[in-house]
Amino acid sequence: MKKNAGIFVRISYKLDDNSKTIIKDMTAKYREMNIPRYLLCGGTHNKNGGTFIFHANNLKEAEMIINNNPFVGTEFYSFEIFSKNYIAL
Repeated sequence: MKKNAGIFVRISYKLDDNSKTIIKDMTAKYREMNIPRYLLCGGTHNKNGGTFIFHANNLKEAEMIINNNPFVGTEFYSFEIFSKNYIAL
């Protein structure tokens, strides 16, 4: 996959049993936020983790995506911001 221009945020997560319960309880809140900017997502076979890639128009929007998603409070949460006018996966 190649995408020209813009900023991309990759969010990776891994969930334990406690985190799964918390995420299920918070799901409705994040559905209401309606962040339709994800380009690519994938999970692991055992459903304990995954990765999302979002497109952001600027760094402020990238921060909003990083700080306002259901995985922020989980133990194994990480993010990366990509730029340089392209991303190659």
